Amino acid sequence: MDVSFFSSTIVQIAVSIVISWALFALLSSMILEITVQIKSERGRFFRNKMLEKLYDSSNNVNWGVEIYLSSAVKLLTKSDKAPPAEISSKTLAEALIDAVANLEASKMLKKKEGGPDGYEEVKDYKNVLLNNVEFSIKYLGQSDVIVMLKNAVSKAKVKAALGDFYDEKILYEELVGEITAWFDQFSERTSSWYKKLSRKRLFLIGLLVSAAANIDSIDLYKYYEGNPAARAGMVEYYLEHKAQLETLAVKYDAAKPAIPAADQVSVNVIEKDIENLNKQIDSLKTTLKLPLGWDNPVWIKTDNMCKCKNGVTVREQPKEFFLYNVDFSCVLMKMLGIIISAFAASLGAPFWFDLLKKATSVTQTVIKQN
Repeated sequence: MDVSFFSSTIVQIAVSIVISWALFALLSSMILEITVQIKSERGRFFRNKMLEKLYDSSNNVNWGVEIYLSSAVKLLTKSDKAPPAEISSKTLAEALIDAVANLEASKMLKKKEGGPDGYEEVKDYKNVLLNNVEFSIKYLGQSDVIVMLKNAVSKAKVKAALGDFYDEKILYEELVGEITAWFDQFSERTSSWYKKLSRKRLFLIGLLVSAAANIDSIDLYKYYEGNPAARAGMVEYYLEHKAQLETLAVKYDAAKPAIPAADQVSVNVIEKDIENLNKQIDSLKTTLKLPLGWDNPVWIKTDNMCKCKNGVTVREQPKEFFLYNVDFSCVLMKMLGIIISAFAASLGAPFWFDLLKKATSVTQTVIKQN
C-alpha cells in the first residue's frame, strides 16, 4: 500500500508518533515479560490473591492454602517459589470441595457426635464425599466461602433431584459446575487487578527506559513535524512489518493473567525477540535520524545560554552537552516528554497496534469510497 493515503500532515505526524509509541510499548512489554517469567510473577500473584481472599476467619482456615495443598494443584506446581500461572476453575472447584470435605475442623466436630453440642453425622448419600461436604457446611462457621458452598449445594440439589432422592453423579457434577462459575468470576476480578498492576509496572519500565535512552515524545513530535521523509519512513516500516508487530503485541500482552510457566527456552525466545526489535529500532534511528539517545545534543549553546534543541536544525550543530546555564523551562519540557513516553508504554502495545489497525482500516475504506 502506498503511504500517500496519509494526505494530511497532521495525520502523518500523529500516525508516526503512534507507531513510535507502539514500538516503545512493545519493547517495555517484552522487558516486563522476561522479568515476570523469570520470577514466576503471574503464578505468585494469583496465589497471593487466593490466600488473601479465601481466608476464613470464622473457621480459622485459609481455603487458598488448602487448595494449593491438594494433589491436583501440586501436580501443576514446579516448586513453592514457582506456583502454576494457570489453574482451571474446574480444578480449583474440585480442590475446594475436597478441602471442605476433609477439613480437620470438621473431623473434630464429628468426634463430638451425639454429645451436648448435638453434631449429627450426615448420611444422606452413598457418596462419602458429599456427606462430608454437607456436614461441613452445616456445622462450620458461616463465612463467605461456606455461604457460597451452601448456595451451590442448594442449586445442585434442584438440578439433581429425582423425586425423594438425588442422582449423586449429577449432584456432584452440578456442584462442581456452580463452584467453577464462582472461580471464573474470581479469575476475572484477579485479571483486572493484575492488569492494573501491569500498567503501573509498564509505566515504571517506560520511565526508566525513556530516561536512559532519551525517548522524548515532545522532541519526536517536533522532529516529525519538520521532517516529511521521517514520517513517510515510519509509515513504510509499519506497513511492511504490520503482521509481525501485531503478533508480537498479542504475544507480549502484559495484562494477560495467565501464560504458561517459564522455562529456559521461553526466556531465550523473549531475549531473541528483544534483540530483534532493538535492531529494528536502531535501524530506524539510523536511517531516519530519529532524535533518540543521548549521543545527540540535548541543548545547544546560544549567547552563553543553553536552549532546547529544535528539530532538524540542531543536527547541524556540534555534539555538545552543557550542564550550566540551562533554561529551567527546557528541563521541564524534557521531563514532560519522557513522562509522556512512559505513559504511552503503560497503555501496552496491543492498545497502540489496535489503534493503528483501526486507523489503517478507516483510511482504506475512505480510499475505496473515493
